[in-house]
Amino acid sequence: MSWLAGPAMGLEHGALEGELAVRGRELSRQMLQDCLDARAAGERRLLVVAGADGVTRTRAERGHSRPLASVFGEVTVTRIAYRAPGAANLHLADAALNLPAEKHSHGVRRLAAIESARGSPPSHPISPPPWRRARRRRRRSTHSARPSGTP
Repeated sequence: MSWLAGPAMGLEHGALEGELAVRGRELSRQMLQDCLDARAAGERRLLVVAGADGVTRTRAERGHSRPLASVFGEVTVTRIAYRAPGAANLHLADAALNLPAEKHSHGVRRLAAIESARGSPPSHPISPPPWRRARRRRRRSTHSARPSGTP
């Protein structure tokens, strides 16, 4: 907070907004990371875990981690891996958190879907880009508004 009383005082509003957005996202990312770390510290080890594959896993190792790209930035999810020879590890915390198998969080995926819908390509692959179509519409409207006999 000392930043607000010091360097921030000399910024114009656009730079102040930008800096606060960056610092706010970092604060949110750190809060998400702290919550994930607290969950990992409190995760209880089970003696036996059976997967959907029917394999019983009796070994457990703490400290297995994976990256997660969130809307606030990248965080690390640490959890217990339940293991059995020849079988894939199971991470019960992944299911409890409803984590996607891939790196990007559901929030990031939602934002990507929104943005892709906004900037979707034209329906015809050789159609001109939207800016060019708008320019043509403007030209047509100005030509049709001129009285006849004017250039």
